[in-house]
Amino acid sequence: MSDILDGLKRRIDNDLAEIGQLLEAGAPQALESAGVILTAVLNGQRVFACGSRERNDMAHYFARLMTGQLEHPRPGLPVLALSEYPGGKEPFARSIRALGAQNDVLFAISCNAVDGILPALRAAHERDMQVVLLSAGSEEVIAPHLHSQDRLICIPTERPGIAYETQIKCIHALVDLVDRQLLGLTD
Repeated sequence: MSDILDGLKRRIDNDLAEIGQLLEAGAPQALESAGVILTAVLNGQRVFACGSRERNDMAHYFARLMTGQLEHPRPGLPVLALSEYPGGKEPFARSIRALGAQNDVLFAISCNAVDGILPALRAAHERDMQVVLLSAGSEEVIAPHLHSQDRLICIPTERPGIAYETQIKCIHALVDLVDRQLLGLTD
C-alpha cells in the first residue's frame, strides 16, 4: 500500500510541477489577455465566452466569475456565456452574429487547437471583435486562425488532464489579473 501511495504522491508532485511550468510560460499572454478584456469592459463593450465540448462548462464558469467575483469584491462585469444551439453546423456563430458588436471580445476555450470553435472565431472576426483564445495544442496550428489584434494563451501539452487543470488555473489567473488592474490591487 505504501508503494502505491508513494507513487501517487510522485505523480501529483510531477503534475503540479508541469502545470506550474505551463502557467509560468503563459503568464505574459495571460496578462495581455486580461488587458484586452479589461479595456473592452471599461469602454462599454461586452465579452462573450464559449468553449468547445466540455470546455463550454469552463466558459460558463469564467462568465460567472466575471459577473460575480473570485476573491475580490467588485461590481459585475458584462461577460456573457454562450450556449450552443442543438444541431447547429456552426457552433456559437449564430449567437455571435446576433449579439456581437465591433470591439466586443470573444473569449474562447478549446481542448485542442481550434477544434469545435473555428466557426465562432470566424463569426467574431466578421463582427470586428477581438478574440482571446485559451487553447491546448500547437501554437503553429492555431495562429493562422487568429488576427494580429487577437490574443492566444496556448497550453502546449498533449496530456488532456494537465491541459484541463492548467486551463482552469489560467481562468482564475485571468479573473484575478482583471480584478487587480480594475481595483488597483498590488499585493
